[in-house]
Amino acid sequence: MLIRFTVENFLSFNTLVDFNLIASAEAQQNHHVIRGSAKEHIDLLKTSIIYGANASGKSNLIKAMDFARNFIVSGVAKNRTIPIKPFKLDSQCHHKPARFEFELRCQGKQYAYGFSLNNHQVVEEWLVEMGHQLDIPVFERVGSDFEFNFKHPIFAQLPMKEKRELRYEARGTRPNLLFLTNCQERNIGWFKSIYQWFNETLVIVFTTSKHQALTSLAKLNITFFNQIIQFFEFGISRIHIAEIDFANSQEIPLEIKEEIKAEFPYGQGSMQFVSVSSRNYLIEEDNNGELHASKLITIRKDQAGKEVSFEMAEESEGTQRLLDFIPMLIGLARDKVFVIDEIERSLHTLLIRKFFDLILNHELFRLAQSQLIASTHEVNLLDVKKLFRKDEIWFVEKTPAGESLLYSLANAKVDHFNIVDGYLKGRFGAIPFIKDVKDLGWEK
Repeated sequence: MLIRFTVENFLSFNTLVDFNLIASAEAQQNHHVIRGSAKEHIDLLKTSIIYGANASGKSNLIKAMDFARNFIVSGVAKNRTIPIKPFKLDSQCHHKPARFEFELRCQGKQYAYGFSLNNHQVVEEWLVEMGHQLDIPVFERVGSDFEFNFKHPIFAQLPMKEKRELRYEARGTRPNLLFLTNCQERNIGWFKSIYQWFNETLVIVFTTSKHQALTSLAKLNITFFNQIIQFFEFGISRIHIAEIDFANSQEIPLEIKEEIKAEFPYGQGSMQFVSVSSRNYLIEEDNNGELHASKLITIRKDQAGKEVSFEMAEESEGTQRLLDFIPMLIGLARDKVFVIDEIERSLHTLLIRKFFDLILNHELFRLAQSQLIASTHEVNLLDVKKLFRKDEIWFVEKTPAGESLLYSLANAKVDHFNIVDGYLKGRFGAIPFIKDVKDLGWEK
């Protein structure tokens, strides 16, 4: 689970900003809180929504998470510069490193993992276990110098020879690569659970994101897919996996079939996803080495009650967006952390409310150690009586100096006035100041 994310000197963030999912003492909606199972565990929130004007920086917060995650998971190639983008409106920032830190809960432990870097090298890197009263360093890196706390349980019963090997591997870490990433590349297992949290648990979704594996997931979870379709009442009777005769069907052009055959990663359980004329196909190999194709279609009923099939490309953007969210719902039932930019894109307000209501109140998700973070403009979600707690709502505002700041509604006194009205009037600073149209001087 994500506890906290901080970023400094990146995109529109100049000074350090702090975004967290730590539950306040608020008594409302207690079932939105995941209680810590150990003494040192912090009570965490299941959801958070982030508001802000266009160009305020709310998407930049998600881009900062995405950059840090990708740099951890994939790094950069040898001799390549790091594509860091420091805050541009302060000349001092051009010479300062950017800084990122995640506080996370992983396999029953709480860690703070972070790093600072410039375009050429990792300046600092650290991993700390967060305790009830005391934080315990695991390792710290400053430039090419590493210091390990071999008394930490993560190194329990580590022979002297392996300690020397660890120091050797650390010294061999490229300047433009994180030690955590190097450990994964070198198959060093001491920090594997931390790396896997970033690689598998943390999932970031932008408006352009498409789930390529939708058809294969639907095959494995067809009942769940159809339950969700019925829940959201899109007028779809069901979804269906249509099998395509790969060898004889003209639906996939011959030249593309030949390319697929040439590039297919043959082997047990192999599959490939192919897009042809706005249709997405799942290509699989059977036990005899033959290729088979399938695609996802929707089934609706006409006025006579007869079933009619529709290609996915024939469905509205909203329907396609909802279908792309279903794998996320599967993940939220399995302890994932999803971060979504502009969750309301192509979806009606009531569907978004229903989506959050499902996650927060349905028994399927009630015991899951999962979280959903989303940016939005949708003011109808600003409901602290029926939908969210105050500590689940955040605002991003941009100062006159062009710097993005971040704060929680939990820190605002809002009990005695309408939150939506206050937001629209700029009380929380998350909408732009708009001059009177007369000031443009267009009138004759």
